[in-house]
Amino acid sequence: MKFRCLSVIAAAAAILLAVSCKGPVEKYTDWLYEYMPLPDSLHYGREYWEDNVAKTLEVRDRMGWDIPEREFLHFVLPLRVNNETLDGFRTAYADTLCARVAGMSLAEAALEINHWCHEQATYQPSDGRTGGPESIMLRGLGRCGEESVLAVAALRAAGIPARQVYTPRWAHTDDNHAWVEVWVDGNWHFMGACEPEAMLDRAWFNGAVSRAMILHTKVYGDYDGPEDVIQRTPCYTEINVVRNYVPVRRTAVTVTSGGTPVEGAAVSFRIYNYAEFYNVVTYKTDRDGRAALDTGLGDMFVLAWKDGRFGYAVASSEETVIELNHSYGEVFSDEVDIVPPVEDPLAGDIDPALAAANAVRLAEEDAIRLSHDHTNHSVARFREVYPGSAERVLGLLSEKDLSDVRYDVLEDAIIGVGSQRVELEHLLPYRAEILAFGELDGLSDAEAVRRWCDENITVVEGRNPQELRTSPIAVWRSRKTDGLGLKIFYVALCRTLGIDANYDLVTGEVETTAPQAFLHPASDKYFRDYTLTQITPEGDTKLLDYESGLPDVLSVDEGYYLLTTGLRLSDGSVLARLEFFNAAGGEERELVPEVRKATEKPAVLGSMDPEALFVADGSDEPQSLISATGRGWFLLAFMGHRDEPTSHARTELEAAARILNDWGRPVVVLGQARPAGLQNAVFGKDVSILETLPGEHKRPVIALCDSFGRIVYLSEGYNTSLAADLERIVPLL
Repeated sequence: MKFRCLSVIAAAAAILLAVSCKGPVEKYTDWLYEYMPLPDSLHYGREYWEDNVAKTLEVRDRMGWDIPEREFLHFVLPLRVNNETLDGFRTAYADTLCARVAGMSLAEAALEINHWCHEQATYQPSDGRTGGPESIMLRGLGRCGEESVLAVAALRAAGIPARQVYTPRWAHTDDNHAWVEVWVDGNWHFMGACEPEAMLDRAWFNGAVSRAMILHTKVYGDYDGPEDVIQRTPCYTEINVVRNYVPVRRTAVTVTSGGTPVEGAAVSFRIYNYAEFYNVVTYKTDRDGRAALDTGLGDMFVLAWKDGRFGYAVASSEETVIELNHSYGEVFSDEVDIVPPVEDPLAGDIDPALAAANAVRLAEEDAIRLSHDHTNHSVARFREVYPGSAERVLGLLSEKDLSDVRYDVLEDAIIGVGSQRVELEHLLPYRAEILAFGELDGLSDAEAVRRWCDENITVVEGRNPQELRTSPIAVWRSRKTDGLGLKIFYVALCRTLGIDANYDLVTGEVETTAPQAFLHPASDKYFRDYTLTQITPEGDTKLLDYESGLPDVLSVDEGYYLLTTGLRLSDGSVLARLEFFNAAGGEERELVPEVRKATEKPAVLGSMDPEALFVADGSDEPQSLISATGRGWFLLAFMGHRDEPTSHARTELEAAARILNDWGRPVVVLGQARPAGLQNAVFGKDVSILETLPGEHKRPVIALCDSFGRIVYLSEGYNTSLAADLERIVPLL
């Protein structure tokens, strides 16, 4: 017994010695693996992670930034920013970035790297797949979530702590936004990703973010920082940084049943956006029936649920009580009003000379970016090599896929049927390799493929809280995945074998076995005026996502549904209506979204000078505004150029072209961005008109005015509800 104890002690000592003898690359790689989501561990071998860790440690030694270990671990070391496809960006570009900022302070380096990012990419809306940094650079374009992925990756590659911050949804307008926070000398500061300014804590969204209700970031690993923790998962800690930006309150909800607090109720905090009450976080109530969240000073819609009973309320103060006074399947309707926070822009004053110098740099960087070759040569080569098959394969891919798809993926897609893409997974070749093994010989129908998957693929849950997508080839080689990865793999396997199979992007299912109800929508304005959400008996909600287009008939699973409608008013507040109903199998019914009407008439908000001057295109001489508009109403649009708010304004004006053309009044567009489709448009550049309008004159500025100088609508800066605003107000003029 004595010798056995000694042997155990010796073994333990050997283990401790082995751990203590690990080099820094191995230790930091082990740390990454401790919190690594399952798809990352399946897609990339240990050598990939060790190479990146080695480069990170090399940069730390070279740059000599004074970075605490906590910030290094969570905000420099990790490659993953959010849900992007990982690539070789850090090892490829770390040396370039370090050389560019050599000798600079942390603040100077952060600003300079953002300028480098602007040389690589600029804003363009796109689909929900998040490309990796190298993909974004190849395209030269990215939505805000991708721009911030590139910027964070670049900052971390130079050894500077950085994180992506995002509002899951704006409260005062539709859409969301993501940007970058950088750790400089002990504090976090924000920047617009790929939208460099001449100073930190200044961006086009200084006004918009002051109306935020909640601001998130996902931090790799088990993070112990000072921020409000929203949730901890095996892979990341989600924190709420709203206190860094705006005045906040602790929004607390107490759930009761018959007046008694309910423990363990699910409490979902939601923001109205795109005609949906979007769930930003769900908590369980404590023994006192309470759940709480740091929020901005506006309204949140809160839904509480337990054991088939539910209730809801608009939380507009620190304390809100929700009584579970409704039952699953109960048919009823209700109306609620939602008021967002009032805008109070964050301070961001800057020396005009610095701003002017920065504008010159931006123009130079635009030229640099445009000089890059953004052609995906894989597509051209594929067309040359496979002229008979190319268009069949390419026609199944999105514009974004065509911009970064690899040649070997296209070549592999010739085999089998259907698109190589199933959902939002990373496109890698898999069909030829799977068929080469011969393991699937004899599988001739979808049910046989399903049985094979059940028998051969291990489903691992709990290690992918972000629902990262696993490529079919990674599942094939490892024989493991999570539930979502299994659905993607099943469809990919069927298509490889020539069996038609599809993943339903609306419901998130491969196939449905539930009886179907058939709803005939009376309006095509899905996501603008209304949405449809399925509610399970457990209280889970699933938005029916008709992003690719609303069909004439909605075939939905039998069940309990919420029809949400809303009217967004000019101040950002919402008149919402909720209709809970049941859809029975085989039933056909008309789906009639009842949008509430605003009782307000357009009020005069201020005045401007219709005699002020502008220069019309094709002329060198200034003329008065009224000489171009004549008597009566007109729309004024003062546009910016490169920024995201102007991109949205151009898109929104084009979306409103029909109603503006039917209106028949002049639309005067001043600035470099030119919306298309406006039949009565007058284009030019401003001389003295904008300075006569009230407000801060943050372009884009959109105003409805008349020849007496009265203003009845005024929008400044970021506004993705502009088209809806104009459709509501213009017919009243």
